[in-house]
Amino acid sequence: MKRILSFMVRYLPRLLLAAALVVMLLLCYLFSFLGRPINDGNKMYANGDYKGALETYMKVRESEPANPLLFYNIGTDQYRLGNLEEAKKELESAMRMPDKKMASRAAYNLGDTYFRIGEKAPEGQGSERIAAWRESIAYLKKAIDLDNDFENAKKNVEIVQRKLKEELDKQKENKDQNQDNNQKQPPLSDNAKQVLARVLQLCKDGKYAEAKSMLENLIAEDETAGQLSGHVQRIDDVIEIKAGRKPKTKIDASNTDNDLEVI
Repeated sequence: MKRILSFMVRYLPRLLLAAALVVMLLLCYLFSFLGRPINDGNKMYANGDYKGALETYMKVRESEPANPLLFYNIGTDQYRLGNLEEAKKELESAMRMPDKKMASRAAYNLGDTYFRIGEKAPEGQGSERIAAWRESIAYLKKAIDLDNDFENAKKNVEIVQRKLKEELDKQKENKDQNQDNNQKQPPLSDNAKQVLARVLQLCKDGKYAEAKSMLENLIAEDETAGQLSGHVQRIDDVIEIKAGRKPKTKIDASNTDNDLEVI
């Protein structure tokens, strides 16, 4: 007992001092973590100030270029800003992180990013939409492989798979319809062929409005030219795009933003 008391008297103050130092170091680390500059960006993100958050993250990157959280947060923020190509590049880097949970969330956000890329594909570019949505499904499944409890990823896989099937069915229906139309339509008259040649030349010259008008008049006057109505639509699409207008979206994607947060 005397030895124990002697040991405590001799070493207890040192042990208490060491314990106090450890606590102080932990507190300093905690306060430095909570006060890190990246958190300022996270607060802006939480308040919907995505532009301000991005500026903050980029400033932090100057001093912390290898910080893995920045790849994830910048990618997620770029997604919110609609900069999908930039988001894709950052999130692909974030997926290489050794932390499986973090990599899973990066894969999930990549799945959403590819979904939006497909969603924004212009009308008439169904193959681009299909390719993007297949990538989306692959990344969402990767997120589930890394985190089998990722319920939102499982829900989004179902959403994108359903939309992909609808698009594939639509493409097949259009293809079948075009084949039927080609079989039923009479051959173009000589006059229709000549007008079509002039229309195509006008399109090459960038005179789309004149080409559209000429083609519409031909269709109204020549019964063999009804099969050219698709050309009118394509010319009209070009006119809309050049005017800076985009086709309206028709896809319900109400669930695809679930759990899209910065860290």
